[in-house]
Amino acid sequence: MKAGRTQVEIIALYEELGSYRAVGALLGCDHKTVKKYVDAAGELGQSAPVLRRARITDGFVELIAERIGQSGGRITARRLMRIVRAAGYEGSERSLRRAVAEGKEAWRREQAAQGRVFRPWVSAPGEWLLCDWGAAGTVPTAAGPRKLSFFAGVLGWSRYRTLSFCCSERFPALAGGLAHSFETLGGVPGRVLFDNPKTVATQHVAGAAVLNPDLVRLAAHYRFSPRTTERQDPQSKGKVEAVVRFTKSDLIPYEGFESLDHANQSAREWCTEVNNQVHYETRVRPVERLAVERPLFGALPGARPHVAGGEQRKVDALATVRFCSARYSVPHRLVGETVFVSATDRDVVVIYDGVAVAQHPLLAPGDASITDEHYPSPAPTGVRSLRPRTASEQAFLALGGEAEDYLRRAAAAGTARLHERLQEALGLARTRGETETRAALARASTFGRFAHGDLESIADGLAASPPARVPDAAPLNLAGLPKVKVRDLCDYRRPA
Repeated sequence: MKAGRTQVEIIALYEELGSYRAVGALLGCDHKTVKKYVDAAGELGQSAPVLRRARITDGFVELIAERIGQSGGRITARRLMRIVRAAGYEGSERSLRRAVAEGKEAWRREQAAQGRVFRPWVSAPGEWLLCDWGAAGTVPTAAGPRKLSFFAGVLGWSRYRTLSFCCSERFPALAGGLAHSFETLGGVPGRVLFDNPKTVATQHVAGAAVLNPDLVRLAAHYRFSPRTTERQDPQSKGKVEAVVRFTKSDLIPYEGFESLDHANQSAREWCTEVNNQVHYETRVRPVERLAVERPLFGALPGARPHVAGGEQRKVDALATVRFCSARYSVPHRLVGETVFVSATDRDVVVIYDGVAVAQHPLLAPGDASITDEHYPSPAPTGVRSLRPRTASEQAFLALGGEAEDYLRRAAAAGTARLHERLQEALGLARTRGETETRAALARASTFGRFAHGDLESIADGLAASPPARVPDAAPLNLAGLPKVKVRDLCDYRRPA
């Protein structure tokens, strides 16, 4: 049986040449085969139905289509195998996979014909800003690893993108992300489109979203009109959904960010890069279209609202800020800079240049929250580093960790003439070798042997050969011993 495409070629060539043998010679088949397909097509020519070989799955097409429809096109051939086997199917899994693929393709065409029809969303300049949240894994903080989220925004007309990271999705974080977007854009668009989290819509009545009163006050402060999308309808905000998807794939590293400040610095660099690239839809750089759109924005207010800003603090020389009599660390690069500190019932967020740079748990007065990632050097350990000055000290410490441990323990024990012990160790290294000397130093440190001659005595003990092991005695041969009568326990009973 020839494939359907070959059958069509046979019929088309016969109509052109009019000879079975000529068509067979061109296609490399017998002229009788050409005659069979031409006769089957009849006088209709190419419009005649192409012959199709019967398949072992033909009797189960309706069952396969039913299951595909019930699962929304998600069921697999492996899952269907159990069902069609019970219905009498005796073919292979490969044949079933082919039938399932054709059934899914037919189901998708049917859904496309009956389903929702999409149309482009044309946004006027200065009119729409689309916002959404995205998850970005975790980030280390003073209170341990915290969930990292990002607030993404994109202008509907210019496609200019904004991005900021934070460790919360509560309303203060939303207000901060929105304020950062407005400050980056240089103005306030007329309308802002949100999803339907509780921070935006507290409830829905007859399909109408009841806005959060805090959001209403924030919109009045910035003078924009808040709007919400249809529930569970990401297609209505596809532009910002694409920003969220691209952020996860292009910006967020596999191993995650080192800190919240590192995440926002990376976001700033990424936005600068993508906004200066030619957009595939508009064929213009978003930063160029933003320059055209910015004069149509509303003016920014004189200051951020308290919920999105907080109180001003100056970073001291210890790279910390004081808030409510507690101390919180910030990245050391901000020493001497002015930052904003806002607090919730659980967290304290430090904001610089419009984005969060540090987040700490809210502490009681007098406490301190310090994050190691905010400082270029590790935390102090209380152990003074060794600084050899003389040649003998340098040679002694060159023996390795055992020498350093010996020196610290001997000094802590108040050993007199410690420099003489170092000379003894160096002399032992010249005569016995560094390996035996390190072993002697380690044993002396363990047992506190820091007197004169202890190292040499320990080395002699370690060098002595261990006592020879006495071999196990051979088992006794009891086969030739005479047998004796065994008395019963009753014989040992005391008389009454």
